[in-house]
Amino acid sequence: MPAHSGSTNRAAQRRTRHDGRLTSYGTDGETGSAASRFAESSLRLVLEALDGRRPVVQLRRLVAPSVLAAIETLARSAPPGHGLGPALLTKLGVELTGPNTAEVYGSYQRGNRVFALAACVVLHRTGWQLSAFRVL
Repeated sequence: MPAHSGSTNRAAQRRTRHDGRLTSYGTDGETGSAASRFAESSLRLVLEALDGRRPVVQLRRLVAPSVLAAIETLARSAPPGHGLGPALLTKLGVELTGPNTAEVYGSYQRGNRVFALAACVVLHRTGWQLSAFRVL
């Protein structure tokens, strides 16, 4: 029996999915549910910022700089249906498009009207971030 077989076996046993050797941050199920949770909470915060119920600067850690600039512009101007009341997120769908990327689509309601939104979320080492956002 070779002398090194035990040490190789122990090294393999110590290897976990968080030791930097795997390309993915988790299984598809873990990544998908984490993306869904992040998308729902961040989009609710974005809608609050668009309504003026939350300062846009509070989104800084959640969104890419280009998305933050777009949200600031939308918040200064009147977003679609602004006069109908506060925006309420009503439906949300998330589709994984890669190991660390997901496309998000959904709808929100203002008064009796329903509007659409779309986004992209990306998983970085520091966590999820909204990398694209569009209200339709």
